[in-house]
Amino acid sequence: MQYELFSEADFRQDTPFTGRSVCLLGVQKSMQQRILALGADIKTSLSRNVHYVVLGKNAPADALESLQQLAFNGFCPRVLNEEELDDILRGHYSPYFVPQNITKNLRLTLRHYLAGRFSYEGSMNPLYTKELYLAPDTSPDLYQQLGNRGIYANAYIDDTTDLIVISDQTLQHLRDGETDTSLSYIEQQYNNSRAQAFRYTMTSEGELTAWLNKK
Repeated sequence: MQYELFSEADFRQDTPFTGRSVCLLGVQKSMQQRILALGADIKTSLSRNVHYVVLGKNAPADALESLQQLAFNGFCPRVLNEEELDDILRGHYSPYFVPQNITKNLRLTLRHYLAGRFSYEGSMNPLYTKELYLAPDTSPDLYQQLGNRGIYANAYIDDTTDLIVISDQTLQHLRDGETDTSLSYIEQQYNNSRAQAFRYTMTSEGELTAWLNKK
């Protein structure tokens, strides 16, 4: 598509790109000046500090994978295709604004559970001296069972938490792409933390109970 070098809209101070980082992937270099004129700080690589990602026709093959990894850790820049970029360059700003302050906004999925799934293999008592968070809808009997084996259990998540235990119902919610209060609490604790990557280790009440019953 052909453009004038600049238009009146380019010089407005309230564009979606004003004071924001824009990562260009597969976008023609000839477009960079127009995007710069809208106040953008142009980036050539993805990071958690990017507000917008423009995916052009020549975007790298691994771009979507990189975006998925950012989302896994709670960072979700606004993704624009070339048609949406064209719309902004024509001065249609209102549908495209995002907050200037970038914050984590993790939404837990089954992928998070599987990526950090706890393994009970490898030692006689892999949970010994570990700090566990027990979700409120897990069995209260677990506290005594775990205490008998030198394993600490708490009803909250903090910096000392080694393992998160969710109920089988919550695990099913993850499988179904749903959420619940337990998942919302875990998300909140991570989003409010200084962590830049989701590295929580998780297990289910059923898996924990099966291991306890073997001992």
